[in-house]
Amino acid sequence: MDLEEISAFIREQRKQAESSRLPLKDVRVVDLGAVVAAPYAATLLGDFGAEVIKIEPPGVPDAIRFWAMVEEKYQPSWLVASRNKLPITLNLKHPQGQKIFTQLVEGADVLFENMRPGTLERLGFSAEKLWQINKGLIIGRISGYGQTGPYAFKPGFGTLAEAMSGFTYKNAQPGGPPTNPPLALADMIAGTHLALGAMIALRDQKRGEKGGQEIDLSLYEPLFSFMGADFLIYSLTGEIPGPMGNEANFTAPRNSFQTKEGKWVALSASAQAPFERMMDLVGHPELKTQPGFRNNQERIHKESRKVLNRVIGEWIKSRTLKEVVDECERAGVTIGPVYNMQDIANDPHVRERGSLAAVFDPDSGRTLSFPENPIRFLRNPAKIRFPGLPMGAANEVIYQDLLGYSPAEVARMKTEGVI
Repeated sequence: MDLEEISAFIREQRKQAESSRLPLKDVRVVDLGAVVAAPYAATLLGDFGAEVIKIEPPGVPDAIRFWAMVEEKYQPSWLVASRNKLPITLNLKHPQGQKIFTQLVEGADVLFENMRPGTLERLGFSAEKLWQINKGLIIGRISGYGQTGPYAFKPGFGTLAEAMSGFTYKNAQPGGPPTNPPLALADMIAGTHLALGAMIALRDQKRGEKGGQEIDLSLYEPLFSFMGADFLIYSLTGEIPGPMGNEANFTAPRNSFQTKEGKWVALSASAQAPFERMMDLVGHPELKTQPGFRNNQERIHKESRKVLNRVIGEWIKSRTLKEVVDECERAGVTIGPVYNMQDIANDPHVRERGSLAAVFDPDSGRTLSFPENPIRFLRNPAKIRFPGLPMGAANEVIYQDLLGYSPAEVARMKTEGVI
């Protein structure tokens, strides 16, 4: 499709959203973020009907557009992460651009940003200024280290946050190097927390608190909060919980094991009944009552783990993946295959449950497949209406239909570098 056809597509999508029963269809979000963290919060709200206006500076595409491109034209990360968003270009350093941004803020419920602290203030849009424009605006901010503290003004990215949270240290084989996650983990966890925070703030307004709210999230703290038990162990004992590989320091047996044909399964059988069934299955019923194995608290010790990993690993290694899964399921043992993306695509449960969304891309004319929103509403469920769109694709719709600029004014602003 050309831009005119995409504009018509966007208009139709807005019309459909207005007449839908999506729970957030009356919420407008201005997404001033870049790459993953704050934009991911906007994505989650957009799935439930919020109108998300995504801002990119003219001539400076969001970097996520160019992550691992396919066939030099498809932008997988952008198409997935910027779904249900109306992308516009806007120069916040230009006086006219600041006027337009003010108009957008006036009609918004939520503003998300993940600039370095102080950047929005230098542009003339402090929280106080934004509330002068819109007293009920919810301002959601994500930065590497938060808006306060000695590190506040340092640049921060998800990889650094994962390291600071303690996750990277723990995410390793014993004796091996700390291992970064293969995805933007800290960013997406922070974005999920920001979306939740915005929903709480919106609920607070409905209960009578009409003023604005500022949400301050760092990249490292949400992930660090997931490491809370490890920190408490340290604070109580002075001992630093170390890397456990595919195991966990609080439960056993729990590990990944290789099958006869070289595939992998993940086992979690620390609850007493599955553990006892597993011992019967692998031919070591005596371990059910032997000291060191009688309960989870005994089994988590190093020597007990070593024995369990050996006897379970030998049993699994002598069988194919299908044999392992079938025998464990018959015995009531919790085990499952370790999937790659092809395995997920071919899994009948994934297909029948609707874990994958089929989304028409107006730019390429193709129907794309990627994960559906995992939050299941039995009534008014989330809907991925369209994938991430080309840069500035919604300029005509937002500037003309929403803000009331004429086609000539929009053309002039583009010439002058405003949009």
